[in-house]
Amino acid sequence: MLLTMKSIEITTAHNIVIEQELGRLSHRILAFGIDAAILVVYIWILTGLTGGNTIILYVAGGLAIIFYHLIWEIFNNGQSPGKKAMNLRVVCTNGVRPSLQDYIIRWSFRLIDITGTFGCFAVLTILTSDRNQRMGDLLSNTAVINLRNSNHVSLERLLSIDSLVGEVSYHQIKQYSDQDMLLVKHALQRYSKVPNEANKKVIKDLTVRICEDLRIQDQKVRPTEFLKKVLSDYIILTR
Repeated sequence: MLLTMKSIEITTAHNIVIEQELGRLSHRILAFGIDAAILVVYIWILTGLTGGNTIILYVAGGLAIIFYHLIWEIFNNGQSPGKKAMNLRVVCTNGVRPSLQDYIIRWSFRLIDITGTFGCFAVLTILTSDRNQRMGDLLSNTAVINLRNSNHVSLERLLSIDSLVGEVSYHQIKQYSDQDMLLVKHALQRYSKVPNEANKKVIKDLTVRICEDLRIQDQKVRPTEFLKKVLSDYIILTR
């Protein structure tokens, strides 16, 4: 039986809903293995540098092992080296960046999820959760998403080089993020392939939302042309 990929809908700061693929259990285990290997190498180097001094090993090594994931995720936007290698990231399910408290709650339950049960409890909760969440994720309202998208096309590839030439009409578009604009790109691609009523409504809704955010009173061109221009302006201003 084929396993379907789970995904999560996240609302951005501009009230645009995007769909993100959740991190697979196998990828999370591999990420954990990479991080564990890094810690083993660190302890080995530390042992050589200190001549095997027990006190230094217990203090420096112990602190590194305990706080490794917490420090990396806080200061590296939700990614440990292992997660980065596997294109995974910790995010909040409500669309905002995880706070320090969220990271601490998530990290503190590693003792139950992973350390105390040799990872068995984490595996069980991830497999039975709708959002692939272990207990620490559930209590901190976070999830691990997969940043690798097999259908990913960069913003620049959406439009031809010629279409990027010209004056910028909407300078306010810089308030959006790449994530927001990728949603616009995907909506245009879907409508181009399947111009049905559902996809047409998505295009219209996006146009209305962007016009409201940018305070555009009179949008004279067709919604599809407007969104293409918005994308073009964004790329010119941010690249």
